[in-house]
Amino acid sequence: MSEKITHSRRRFLQATGALGAAAVAGGSEGVSAREMQAYGDGSRPAPPETDVEAILAEMSVEEKIGQMIQANVSTVDASEIASLFTDYHVGSLLTGSAYPPSRDPVELAKGVNALQEYAIGEGNGVPFVYGLDTVHGNVTVEGATAFPHNVGMGATRDPELMATAARHTGDSASAIGAHWGFAPTSGIARDPRWGRFYETLSEDPHLTGELGAAAVRGLQEGDAEHGGVAASVKHFAAYSEPQNGDDRSPARIPVRDLVENHFVPHHMGLQEEPLTVMINSGSVNGVPAHASSWLLTDVLRDRMGFEGLAVSDWNDFHRMVEMHEYAPDLRAAVKAGVNAGVDMAMLSDLTHVEEFYTALRGLVEAGEVSESRIDEAARRSLELKAELGLLDDPYVDPTRAPDVVGGAKDAAREAVRESLTLLKNEGDALPLAPTQNVVLAGPNVDDVRAQCGGWTIGWQGLHADDAKPWATTIAEGVRSRAIGGVAVHETGYAFNRWSDDEWSLDAETKAAIVADAKTADRVVLVLGEGPYAEGFGNTDELALPAAQRELVDAVADLDTEVVGLLVAGRPRGTSETLAKLDAFVMAYYPGSAGGAVADVLYGDADPGGRLAFRWPDGVGQVPNYYNQYHPAKDNADALFEFGAGQSYTEFAFSDLTVSPSTVADAASAGTATASVTVTNTGDRTGTALAEACYTEAYGSVQYPRRKRLGSEKVELAPGRSRRVTVEFPLAALAVVPGEVPGDADPVVEAGDFTVELGGETTTLTIAETVPLDPTPGASR
Repeated sequence: MSEKITHSRRRFLQATGALGAAAVAGGSEGVSAREMQAYGDGSRPAPPETDVEAILAEMSVEEKIGQMIQANVSTVDASEIASLFTDYHVGSLLTGSAYPPSRDPVELAKGVNALQEYAIGEGNGVPFVYGLDTVHGNVTVEGATAFPHNVGMGATRDPELMATAARHTGDSASAIGAHWGFAPTSGIARDPRWGRFYETLSEDPHLTGELGAAAVRGLQEGDAEHGGVAASVKHFAAYSEPQNGDDRSPARIPVRDLVENHFVPHHMGLQEEPLTVMINSGSVNGVPAHASSWLLTDVLRDRMGFEGLAVSDWNDFHRMVEMHEYAPDLRAAVKAGVNAGVDMAMLSDLTHVEEFYTALRGLVEAGEVSESRIDEAARRSLELKAELGLLDDPYVDPTRAPDVVGGAKDAAREAVRESLTLLKNEGDALPLAPTQNVVLAGPNVDDVRAQCGGWTIGWQGLHADDAKPWATTIAEGVRSRAIGGVAVHETGYAFNRWSDDEWSLDAETKAAIVADAKTADRVVLVLGEGPYAEGFGNTDELALPAAQRELVDAVADLDTEVVGLLVAGRPRGTSETLAKLDAFVMAYYPGSAGGAVADVLYGDADPGGRLAFRWPDGVGQVPNYYNQYHPAKDNADALFEFGAGQSYTEFAFSDLTVSPSTVADAASAGTATASVTVTNTGDRTGTALAEACYTEAYGSVQYPRRKRLGSEKVELAPGRSRRVTVEFPLAALAVVPGEVPGDADPVVEAGDFTVELGGETTTLTIAETVPLDPTPGASR
C-alpha cells in the first residue's frame, strides 16, 4: 500500500481533523487504519469537496487516470482490494455479470458503505461510483423482482409500463448501494441467431427508442426520496447486427442504414439525458467502436449532443488487441480508444487495471494522449458523481433494502399479461376453462431458472445453489387457477449452451404424458430455451430442439387439443412444428411473475402482446426484418409478421384520417396524427393495438416496404367503440438521399405517403422536400 498522501486526500484529512498539523507540514507520513476510523467525532468520512473543478484542480495526473477506471470486484473487503484505491486511485467499481459480493441485499449495502468509507479515507478522498447489470430489473440479490426480458417488454408497446419497471429497478439498485445501472439496451433486433437478441426491445427503431427513452426516465427518476441511478444507453452503436449472427463479430452496415435505423433509438434515448453511454463491443465497417472518433466524437458528441460519460464494455481495450486484432498491443489500443472519446475503461480484475493504468500514464508522459483529454474524461467521471449526489453523501441506508428489492409485484404481473402474444388459436383452444382437466408438460413448465433467463443472479442465469428472485412458476399459476385436474410432467431443463444440458425425452416420460393427454381436455406444452447470455446464446438453429419436436409429435395426433407456450428469448419454432399445435403463445422470458401466464391462459386477462419483431420460418430467412427494402421475395415470407398477436375478441377499424393531410413545411409542422375508430365486435372485453405504419414508392432512394410511425393500445368492452389517435413526428418519414455512399443529411421528401392502420389506408402529402437537422438519428 502506498504511503504517499495525495493532494486531495490531504485536504480531506485536514478538514476532518484526522491528520495533525505536523503531518500536514511534512507531507509524507501515512495514516493508520485506526486513525482513519475516528474522523472528528467518529462519524463517517465525507468527501472533502463538492465542487468538481476544485477537486480536479487538486488531482495529480495519476489520480485523474484513476477516475477513468472502472474495476470489477467480487468482494467489499477493503483489505483484499486496497490497492485499487491507494495505488490506482480507481474512480468506479462494478460487479459484472449479476455476481455481486453478497446476495443478501442488506449485507451488500453495508459492505458498499464500508468500502466507500475506505475509499474516501485511505484513497484520494473521492467516493467511487458503483455499477451493476440491470438488464431486466435489479436481479442481483435474493428476493429481487425480475421483469420480462426486453424483447417481451417490446411486445407490450407500453412506455409507461417500461418506465415503471425501470423506476423500480433504479430504486432497488440504489437500495443495495449501487449508483449506476447498465441499461437500457437501445440496439435494434436484426438477427435472432445472436445470443443477445432478447436484450433488445424491438427490430423497429422508433419503438426501441420510445421504450428505451422511457427506461432512461425511470432509472434516473427513482422515487422522490432517493432519485434512482444513472442510466447507460447501450451499446453505442450498431452492436445488434453482427454479420454472421455471433456475438461481438463484425458488423458491416451501410451508413444510410446506420443513420435511418441504428442511430435512431440511441438518439431518442439521449434526448432523455442519460448520464452515461456504454460503447459497442464490436467493430463497425472495419473499425472497433471504441477506436472510432467518428462514432464517439463526431456522432455521439458533436451531432447528438451527448455531454455525459462514455464507458467501455468489459475489457474492450484488451479486446482491440486480442479479439479484433486491430491494435498490436494494449498501449496502442488505449491510445486509440481514449483519443477517440472513451472516458472510462471497464476492467475485469486487478491485472487489467494495472495494465490500463500503466499504459495510459505512459501515453500521457509521452505526449500521445494530452493532459487536456485526461482532464475532460476525469471531469466527466466527477460530474457523474456530482449528479448522483455522491459528493454530498455517498452512503446508502441498508435498512431500506428489504422493503424495496422485491417490490413492484403488480407491475411485474402486468408486464407478463401485457407481453404474452397469442399467435395462433384454432377452434378456440384458448382460453382454458377452470373446470377442464389439463396436462402440463415440457422442459420449462415449472422452472424459475428458465422463465427468468440469463442475467438473473448470475451471468448465465440461476444455478442450483444460487439465491433466487421471488417467483411464481407457470405450473403454480395454472394450479392456483384450475378447478379441474392438473397433471404436471416436469421433463428436465431445456437446452442450455452454458452447461451443454439438453433435455432428452425418455420413453417412460413420453408414455406417461401421452396416457394423461388421452383423457385430458387440453394439453399445454411449455417449450423453449434455457437461460443463456452473450456468446453462449449464439445459435444456428431456430427450430425447436429435437426432443421438444418429439414431444409435440407424441400428442399432436390425439383428439385432445394442444396448446404450445414458448418460453424463449427469440423466435424458436418453425411452421413444420407449429402447424401441429391448435394454439400457440409466445411468453418470452416472463421473469418473476411467470405464474401470471395463467391469467391469460384462463382468459382472466386478454393477451396484450404484439410481436416486436418479424418471426422467420427458420434460419434460411435470416435476416428477415419487417422494414427492409423491396422486393419482398417469396422465400422471405415470415411465419408471423411484426405486430402479430391476437385477442380473445375481435376488433374492427374504420374511418382513418390523418391531420394535417397535406403538409407544406414538415420541419415547422413537427408532428401529425392518425386517428381511427376501433370497435370491439366480439363478446369479450379485450385489448386492441392501433399501430400506424407508412409506405412510400418512387422517391429519390428506396423506402422501407413498411415502417412504424407509432401506436396506442385501447381496452374495449363488447360492442364499444373509441376514437384512437396516434401522434407521430413528421421527421419519421425522413430518408438519407443521394447516391450509394449514403452520407448526405436526412430529408423529408415531397410526395404522397400511404398511412396504414388496422387495414385502413389514407394519404399524407408532403408538398416540399425539407432538409432536417443533420444529426444522425434526428429523424426520430
